Amino acid sequence: MKQKKQRTLAIFALTVAIVATTVAYAVLQTTLNISGTVVKKGGTWNIYFTNPSSASVTGTAKGSNITLQATNLNFSVELYKPTDSVTYTVDIKNGGTIDAVLDSVSLTGVDTAKSNDVTYNVTYSDGSAITKGNTLNIDETKTIKISVKYDDVSSISATDIKLNVGLTLIYVQTSGSSTSGGTGGSGSTIYTDSVLVGNDPNLLNNSLTPVVYDGTNWVVADTTKKWYDYSNQEWANAVILNSGVTKNVGDIVTVPTDTSTETDVKAMYVWIPRYEYHIEGTYGTHLDGTAGTQGLPGQIEVRFIPRSQTSADGNYILHPAFTWDNDSNGTIIASEHITGIWVGKFETTGDSSTPTILPNISSLRNQTVSAQFTTAQKFATYLTNSSNTDSHMMKNSEWGAVAYLSQSIYGKYGNTLYTGANKEVYKNDSSGFYTGRSSGKPSASGSSSTGTCLYNDITDRGDGTGSCGAGASTTGNITGVYDMSGGAWESIMGYLTTASSTWGAASSGNNAGFTSAPDSKYYDSYTSTTATTACNGGICYGHALSETSGWYSDIANFVHANFPWFIRGGYYNGSTTAGVFGLGFSNGGADNSNASRDVLLAEGA
Repeated sequence: MKQKKQRTLAIFALTVAIVATTVAYAVLQTTLNISGTVVKKGGTWNIYFTNPSSASVTGTAKGSNITLQATNLNFSVELYKPTDSVTYTVDIKNGGTIDAVLDSVSLTGVDTAKSNDVTYNVTYSDGSAITKGNTLNIDETKTIKISVKYDDVSSISATDIKLNVGLTLIYVQTSGSSTSGGTGGSGSTIYTDSVLVGNDPNLLNNSLTPVVYDGTNWVVADTTKKWYDYSNQEWANAVILNSGVTKNVGDIVTVPTDTSTETDVKAMYVWIPRYEYHIEGTYGTHLDGTAGTQGLPGQIEVRFIPRSQTSADGNYILHPAFTWDNDSNGTIIASEHITGIWVGKFETTGDSSTPTILPNISSLRNQTVSAQFTTAQKFATYLTNSSNTDSHMMKNSEWGAVAYLSQSIYGKYGNTLYTGANKEVYKNDSSGFYTGRSSGKPSASGSSSTGTCLYNDITDRGDGTGSCGAGASTTGNITGVYDMSGGAWESIMGYLTTASSTWGAASSGNNAGFTSAPDSKYYDSYTSTTATTACNGGICYGHALSETSGWYSDIANFVHANFPWFIRGGYYNGSTTAGVFGLGFSNGGADNSNASRDVLLAEGA
């Protein structure tokens, strides 16, 4: 069945016949042949916001600049006294080859605003109403006006009142031909990867922009076409664009290079889908059936399972990273099972006020764990619609989810460019802590100030060594997660709670800087200094602790009372000890050797 193409625009304060002719006269004859090529072009569906104005204010009101992504628009205003108002204009453009018609218009928050003496209104720029049935033909642009006004009343509230207002416009294709020369076409559905059984990337209310690498640049992905393929170790990537940056399908998205810090992007993420797993024996089993060894472990068997499946199959284990105890009450209910997590593609960069996640920049270090925790939560403020989303510092279980997937057929272990020991994620050997760098080989001693290879060095060197740069990602290609072996150690929200139940105790053993414990959903709690009993007397399944201890000969130092915080991945100058299964300990204090990583997710989705 054909489906209509549609695009949701959301505003949040916040979707020839040729006749062969023979000319003859007596016995004289000339034949004229006409031939040509006809290409039936596929339709493109591309409706988006563009050309936002600055805030037009009256009275004492204040209005932010509009933050714009292709199908999302966000602004904030402050109204101080009656008759204050703020007005914006923005264009809606049909940049595709299919005529569109407005199928649905819905305003939200209008009544609540009105009851608080605020009038919120959205019309076309000439004041006419936006109504169902309005057309938007090929190359047509319509300008809308957004206005917010403090009504002329005699009293003023003594406290601030926050109002959330919005408008959702849903456009669908028109049927038949159009007067502008285009034709209606069949609808396109959003691409899904069948192997993920419904765990396809959640773009967090379109706050994330999907991207693919075209061999030279990152470009905005067409989500109606294949833009990820986990069976071929091609994981989904998405970015948070800088404020004011607008990109459409196929546009180049700039990120820092080794010679420039120019960027359209604040942060880059990789999608880790929901799965269950099984480890055969001590070191897994290779694809040929032979047993893995410490130096050359086999695969971790991964099965993607639907969110509706809340328990694992047979001897498999549901990975704990895909449950989110939203209310931190210690009990996981069905709605707290999630389809996946977005993991920072690189270690966190930038600074504590304006953190970023970008390649080719020295990572953000020398923070206490509590400061790293606070920094990670700031990424949520970059989202154009943060409703039901969460940003937090990576937990041990989430590190394990990435590491296990890397050691499966869907990760670098399954990438046929690499053989034998080269299946290990290559070490970041940059003593300058530049993100995304690579030594181009399995963990070994030695380092380089800037690192041996850039993350986007994707040329296959042959002989089972694969790419020098991309070999340091969890897929062995550019779509994976970087910096999980070497570079800086990464502080993790994994804490030995028996060391100090108060969290605020400052001593040589705990300098993390917390004054009280955060909500329990934000950290993994350990109750023992022994890996096999650390989770309430048992194994911490999925955390990449006892199950994968020593794999690839990675370092395996467990937390204890004087050093109760986990750190992961090893160091740029580590030899065989650096790696995705490496673990160490810290007192949680600020250390120039320790970085961190961000995770985004949609609660209950």
